[in-house]
Amino acid sequence: MELSKQEQMLALVALKSPEQSVTEFCDAHHISPACFYYWQKKYRQHGTEVPPAEGFAAIGLPALSDTPVATVQLVGGALITLYDVSAFPYVGALL
Repeated sequence: MELSKQEQMLALVALKSPEQSVTEFCDAHHISPACFYYWQKKYRQHGTEVPPAEGFAAIGLPALSDTPVATVQLVGGALITLYDVSAFPYVGALL
Protein backbone atom coordinates (compact mmCIF):
# COMPACT_ATOMS: atom_id res chain seq x y z
CA MET A 1 0.00 0.00 0.00
CA GLU A 2 1.48 3.33 -1.07
CA LEU A 3 0.99 6.32 1.20
CA SER A 4 -0.21 9.64 -0.14
CA LYS A 5 2.10 12.65 0.11
CA GLN A 6 -0.03 13.97 2.97
CA GLU A 7 0.25 10.68 4.87
CA GLN A 8 4.01 10.59 4.26
CA MET A 9 4.53 14.15 5.47
CA LEU A 10 2.34 13.71 8.54
CA ALA A 11 4.27 10.55 9.42
CA LEU A 12 7.54 12.43 8.92
CA VAL A 13 6.44 15.25 11.27
CA ALA A 14 5.61 12.63 13.91
CA LEU A 15 9.22 11.39 13.81
CA LYS A 16 10.76 14.60 15.18
CA SER A 17 11.94 14.19 18.73
CA PRO A 18 11.77 17.10 21.18
CA GLU A 19 15.55 16.93 21.70
CA GLN A 20 16.22 17.58 18.01
CA SER A 21 16.06 21.12 16.69
CA VAL A 22 13.84 21.85 13.70
CA THR A 23 16.90 22.85 11.68
CA GLU A 24 18.70 19.55 12.43
CA PHE A 25 15.56 17.55 11.67
CA CYS A 26 14.94 19.38 8.39
CA ASP A 27 18.55 18.99 7.29
CA ALA A 28 18.45 15.26 8.04
CA HIS A 29 15.24 14.80 6.03
CA HIS A 30 16.04 17.27 3.22
CA ILE A 31 13.05 19.53 3.80
CA SER A 32 12.84 23.24 4.55
CA PRO A 33 11.80 24.51 7.99
CA ALA A 34 8.82 26.23 6.31
CA CYS A 35 7.71 22.86 4.91
CA PHE A 36 8.09 21.26 8.35
CA TYR A 37 6.01 23.94 10.07
CA TYR A 38 3.33 23.72 7.36
CA TRP A 39 2.94 19.96 7.85
CA GLN A 40 3.22 20.23 11.63
CA LYS A 41 0.23 22.61 11.55
CA LYS A 42 -1.69 20.14 9.36
CA TYR A 43 -0.73 17.32 11.75
CA ARG A 44 -2.13 19.22 14.71
CA GLN A 45 -5.30 20.17 12.80
CA HIS A 46 -6.00 16.47 12.41
CA GLY A 47 -6.48 16.41 16.18
CA THR A 48 -3.21 14.68 16.87
CA GLU A 49 -0.47 16.22 18.93
CA VAL A 50 3.14 15.33 18.25
CA PRO A 51 3.79 12.10 20.19
CA PRO A 52 6.10 12.20 23.20
CA ALA A 53 9.75 11.25 22.75
CA GLU A 54 9.37 8.24 25.05
CA GLY A 55 7.73 6.30 22.22
CA PHE A 56 4.62 4.22 22.14
CA ALA A 57 2.29 3.68 25.06
CA ALA A 58 1.46 0.06 25.82
CA ILE A 59 -2.14 -0.92 25.27
CA GLY A 60 -3.74 -4.15 26.31
CA LEU A 61 -5.82 -6.18 23.91
CA PRO A 62 -7.09 -9.64 24.69
CA ALA A 63 -5.04 -12.13 22.68
CA LEU A 64 -7.07 -14.88 21.08
CA SER A 65 -4.00 -16.81 20.01
CA ASP A 66 -0.44 -17.39 21.12
CA THR A 67 0.74 -17.32 17.52
CA PRO A 68 1.25 -13.92 15.85
CA VAL A 69 -0.65 -13.37 12.61
CA ALA A 70 1.38 -10.32 11.55
CA THR A 71 4.29 -8.16 12.63
CA VAL A 72 4.81 -4.59 11.42
CA GLN A 73 8.23 -2.94 11.71
CA LEU A 74 8.09 0.84 11.75
CA VAL A 75 10.70 3.19 10.31
CA GLY A 76 12.27 3.83 13.73
CA GLY A 77 12.63 0.09 14.32
CA ALA A 78 9.65 -0.40 16.65
CA LEU A 79 7.67 -3.61 16.13
CA ILE A 80 3.92 -4.08 16.33
CA THR A 81 2.92 -7.73 16.66
CA LEU A 82 -0.70 -8.68 16.02
CA TYR A 83 -2.23 -11.86 17.39
CA ASP A 84 -5.76 -11.42 16.05
CA VAL A 85 -6.91 -10.32 12.60
CA SER A 86 -9.66 -8.21 14.17
CA ALA A 87 -6.91 -5.77 15.29
CA PHE A 88 -5.93 -4.96 11.68
CA PRO A 89 -8.40 -2.06 11.23
CA TYR A 90 -7.22 -0.42 14.44
CA VAL A 91 -3.55 -0.67 13.59
CA GLY A 92 -4.23 0.33 9.98
CA ALA A 93 -5.84 3.54 11.21
CA LEU A 94 -2.70 4.33 13.21
CA LEU A 95 -0.35 3.73 10.30
